[in-house]
Amino acid sequence: MNKTLLVITTSLIVSACAHRPPPLGMDEIFFETKIKQDGTKLFAFSIPLMQHRDSAKGGGKGGRGQGGERSGRGGRQGQESREGSSHSSDRMTEQLYTSLDEKLDETGYCQTGFLEIDTHQTEDRLHLLGECNETASELDKIEFPNVN
Repeated sequence: MNKTLLVITTSLIVSACAHRPPPLGMDEIFFETKIKQDGTKLFAFSIPLMQHRDSAKGGGKGGRGQGGERSGRGGRQGQESREGSSHSSDRMTEQLYTSLDEKLDETGYCQTGFLEIDTHQTEDRLHLLGECNETASELDKIEFPNVN
């Protein structure tokens, strides 16, 4: 009985590790899409924290940075920074949105903008979860198949 339980547990652990995606490189951008059965288009996006240092090279691409077509950042524009909040944190956040805008332009995933569901920071990355304003077309379902 114990041997059977050990074999089953070991098999589950090994199979779980086998399906884990490879870790992201330090300067890799992560973009994953998911289209639900009702046509809702979701996405997860993240950039490494180190990438904000490279953004100074690109200059000040304002573009849609202040809530243009893809204004998933509603309500953030008028917020004042808390005392002690560093300017580099603001630059990192702005780099997240700039990189996301570039990725959405490149892929054509959200044609009419998106709603920001969650934004958070982990030890080495900034993450954003979003939902496109439009529902998925049949072409979207072909171009952006669900991985799972």
